[in-house]
Amino acid sequence: MSRQIIASSRLLKTPHVATLYTRSFSGRSLILSRPLHHKSVLQQKSPQLSTPQLDEYRGYYKQLQDAINEVPEALASKSTALNALHSRLRLPKTFPNSTLARCLTCRSSQLTPKNSGSSPGSAFTNTVPTNNFCDNHGLNIFGKNLLTYHVSRQIMAQYPRLPTVVLNAAVDAYISHNVLASVGKSWGIELENTSVMDRYLKEEPIQLTLGRLRFFNNSLKREDGVEVIAGQNFSEEAAYALAVRSIIGALWAYTNETNPALAFKFIDDHILSRKLDVTKIFQFEHPTRELAVLCRREGLEAPVSKLLAESGRHSKAPVFIVGVFSGLEKLGEGFGASLKEAKARAATDALTKWYCYEPVKGQPSVIDHGAVIV
Repeated sequence: MSRQIIASSRLLKTPHVATLYTRSFSGRSLILSRPLHHKSVLQQKSPQLSTPQLDEYRGYYKQLQDAINEVPEALASKSTALNALHSRLRLPKTFPNSTLARCLTCRSSQLTPKNSGSSPGSAFTNTVPTNNFCDNHGLNIFGKNLLTYHVSRQIMAQYPRLPTVVLNAAVDAYISHNVLASVGKSWGIELENTSVMDRYLKEEPIQLTLGRLRFFNNSLKREDGVEVIAGQNFSEEAAYALAVRSIIGALWAYTNETNPALAFKFIDDHILSRKLDVTKIFQFEHPTRELAVLCRREGLEAPVSKLLAESGRHSKAPVFIVGVFSGLEKLGEGFGASLKEAKARAATDALTKWYCYEPVKGQPSVIDHGAVIV
């Protein structure tokens, strides 16, 4: 009697697939099982694109690459996203849509073998390689210098006595990466999160890609609570900041000869229009000593702290109000749970009022001696 040994169904559920073959042994038919990796089975069953389909995809990819590298104005003018962004920012007619599309192309979107791993485009399939002449690298540098110059000038004109450290902190509060990223998002700049293959399968027009922000890792999967830290500016916030600075730099380049003040007005409307409390930036280590040195430098009488009011001196929660005077002139006022704390706050208030002095309109420029060095 012939016997058959059949592989268990439990073995078939494992990652290895049982392949059966017949072997003759003493007149008996013996069925043995040989493990075969599941991956090879999937490779045999996976569909392969035919040559015409690959040629069509290569043609679409080449058209997309040429459009990003050259950005013809006729094609950029058909992009609804570029037209909407152009109208939303109230850019002049001399500002072409092709330049606006260039401002949305970051240099980090290039897929060199050094950045993309084993093969270009294998991991980051949303971007298309570009050349160095059609990205926003140069416009970003120019726009950053323009922003730093104008913002520093406006802050110094408003607060001529600000120390250098506080001035730099105030400028950074206006034009930092995070701030400019929020400005770019408020403008409605879209991200390119769709892969090139998906765009090809959906038969998406080329001009739609021109109106979206393209950068290096916009195809990485985002996980909650996981932050990717890289040595270069490949983050979404950095890409938005690059786009904002590039648009400002390009606007100045196109309107400098006809309307030089337009770019600076654009910065005033979109960047400097946000309120910044400069007094919150100050931090004094020895306020009473600094105030004494300041009064001596300016030729004023030595500051004297006087108790103005108090409540509950012997209670659990006392409150003291102290004023600091230079002669008969009151310089500042502060309160605290102790006399020492109230005195320090009064000196801090006096120093803050001195450094945050705003000249009256029509008054000549104020030239200050700088911060007090203790």
